[in-house]
Amino acid sequence: MFSPCCRCFLPYCVAWKTQKVFSSIFVAVFIITVFCICSAGAHDEEYHDEWEEYLLCRQCGHEVAKATDLRSFTSSKALHQRNDTILGVENVLIQLFQNPQGRQFEVITTQKADVKKLDTAYSSDTWFPNLSWRIITCPHCRAHLGWSYEPHDHKEGKKDTENTFYGLILNHLIHQEFADSLLVMPKLYGR
Repeated sequence: MFSPCCRCFLPYCVAWKTQKVFSSIFVAVFIITVFCICSAGAHDEEYHDEWEEYLLCRQCGHEVAKATDLRSFTSSKALHQRNDTILGVENVLIQLFQNPQGRQFEVITTQKADVKKLDTAYSSDTWFPNLSWRIITCPHCRAHLGWSYEPHDHKEGKKDTENTFYGLILNHLIHQEFADSLLVMPKLYGR
């Protein structure tokens, strides 16, 4: 019922209760607090992952990319480049690109992303020379989130390799912290 480190506090709780120094409500709160502290220490990795910041799909709230996956892949074809702080990561490269139809996109790059890649890879009209691109969408709502990039000679199909990265459209994403501020109960969206 109790973890080993919590058992050392039980005699004190019982003594406090029998001496009627503290109310039974305080004792219950104390036991729960100690139990939570002990449990949190036993699961530091899970605790860290649960509270890591994410970029979310603006349409449905799906967790698309972690702050730790942000990378700067520079392109000479960018119309404009700037740096900003995103999810607490300073100097994140934001590049402005224009497609052949004249639409412009502010794009950030990540090493990993939880997205669905479309089947066809294109080598023409790429913003990153010597790389092919695929359209990527949100796996939940199918909103267009950007593109994945891979070498032209990529033989792994849609499977990621060490040379794969993602270009995410900045205004198709929302910061988790901002989304949490809009919700009464954080972390309940997109599950």
